[in-house]
Order: sequence, then C-alpha cells, then structure tokens
Amino acid sequence: MVPDYTGSLLTVFPAHASGDALFASELTAFLEAGCDWVRFATDSVMEGTEDLLAAADRAESADVLILLISKASNPQAWSRPVWEPLLVKRPADNGTQVAVLLLEDCIFPGVLGRGSRFFDARTDRQGALRRLKRWLRGLQAGVPPAMHFSSDLEELYRVLDDQPGTLTVAGPIAERFAHEAARDFDSVLWIAAYGRNLTQIAGEVGAQLGMTLEGTVESNCSRGRAELARRRCLLVLDGPEVAVDALLPQGMTSVLLTSEPTRIEAPELTLEAARKLFAARRLAEAYELYYELLHAGADAESCARDLIWICECWDRLEEANNLRFHLGPEPSEQLRLF
Repeated sequence: MVPDYTGSLLTVFPAHASGDALFASELTAFLEAGCDWVRFATDSVMEGTEDLLAAADRAESADVLILLISKASNPQAWSRPVWEPLLVKRPADNGTQVAVLLLEDCIFPGVLGRGSRFFDARTDRQGALRRLKRWLRGLQAGVPPAMHFSSDLEELYRVLDDQPGTLTVAGPIAERFAHEAARDFDSVLWIAAYGRNLTQIAGEVGAQLGMTLEGTVESNCSRGRAELARRRCLLVLDGPEVAVDALLPQGMTSVLLTSEPTRIEAPELTLEAARKLFAARRLAEAYELYYELLHAGADAESCARDLIWICECWDRLEEANNLRFHLGPEPSEQLRLF
C-alpha cells in the first residue's frame, strides 16, 4: 500500500555509487530548481567509495529511494539474498517508494526495471528526469501523473518547468503548456492582463494567491512578488499592455507572458464594482476606481465615504480631510452615522 504523502514534503534519498556522483549532483540540482516539495535526506551524502547497495542501506528514513543504476554502481555480483532485503522487502515494510534511473546498459535484477517507477535515462536523460519529477509530484499530490510531454513545447519545459524562468510566447501555445504542465506547479495563475493597469493586475494576482492586499500598488506588488518568489507557481500574464517588472518575482515561480491576449476581461467601471473591491479589501483597485467614477460624475458622497476610509488606512490624512471637506456628507448627516 502506498502511504499518503498528500500535501507534505517528500524526503528523497538518491542512492548511487561513487562513480555516478556527478549525475547524482545533476539530479539533486534539477529537483531543487523545479520543486519546492522535495527535500533530501540528511544522510544521503556519499560516504567515501560506497557502492549502490551500501548507499541504499542508509535510506531507511526516506519517503523515496532513487536508485541510480550503471556499470559503476553494479556490485561484483547481484546476490539476491543481499539486494532483495535492501531494495524490495525493507522499503515495502517501511512504506518507502523505490524508483530506478537506468544510466547505461548494464546487468541488474529484472524486478527493478518494471512498472511506472522505472526511468530509462540511457538516451534521454533530461526526459527521464522530467518523468521522475512528475512521478514524485504524483506521489506528493495524491494524483496519478500524466507522462505526456509535447515535443513542440520543449523550449517551454526547458525554460519554465525544469527551473524558474520567464518566456513570451503566442497565446494558444501558452494555453496548451499551462494545461499540460499544470501538475508540475503548486498552482497556475492565469491573469487576463489585457486592458488592465499594474494596480489591477497586482490585485488579481493577490486574489488568486489567496492574499488580502490592503496596501498601495507599490506595497501590493512587493508582497505579491515575495509570495511568488517562495512558491513554485506558473504565473501567466495574458497580453499585458503595461510594464509588469515591479511584479515579476525572482525565486521559485516561472512567468509566461503572451504576445497577444487570449482572454479579455474588461474592468467594470461601476459603483457596485468599486464597492465589491472595497469589501474584498482590494483597496488600491477600489481607490483608483472611485476616483475614476468621481471624474465621470458618479455620486460624490458615496465615493468619498470609502475613499476617506482608504486614505486614513494608508495614513494619507491630508487627502482624507480634503475629501471630507469637499465631498463628504453634511455635518448633520455625519452625526447621524454615530
């Protein structure tokens, strides 16, 4: 029975012989760059000139044991009484999942080369690493992974999936990649950016991240950027017409921009829309929209009431008092509010 790893970090132990230390380092770097849900067992560091079985013998505490099999890793002879307890029976008793990466043609027990946990890296190492990562993700997410990788999306996988990166592509290509690679990320944030300014884009990013953004646009961009930097997300900015550099993270999230919009969601310029933003504490967006409505001739008193509250929240007391003096309710009406 496979243990339930859903939502937890996976502890991984790459077992290898000293001759495969370089590839083990590549594997570790690949998983560290593209995952924020994998950690490596503290005792997985190579000890001297161990062979594969000696290394695997130290993997009792790991959730996943990854065997790197090559000519260098082969013991002088595969003795069933030795390898079967280490690689089959003990992992089964401990709930440890065993995966195999075959690096080159060599002799090894056939039982290790069967099923979805076997990854042939003899001719396509990058592809094998991607399939291994997706299998690990399936364990962590509790969902069987799809192992399809479209060859025409290779550049997107290389730049965005294998590691954090930024790329601009046509809208339909972005949609295909976001759908196909969705499970490689903690979440996919699709932001309909066309026709929106930076304040509105930052507000939508925060909303999709589950954040409450009560600050100014500068504060919202900074907080959104920090949250994206620590999480392994795919942020799709669909057809932005404004500079979004202030929002782009430097960390775990990959950013995909479309060269033309595929989804257009025009901002609603109504008092009701402003009130919804205000109620959701998306204050920077509400602030700008209320001023737009004022300039368009909307009910000044209704706009001013929430604008005064926002300005006081931001310590813009002079602006709040100016709004109160010029646009606020009459003193008698103010008294009736209390």
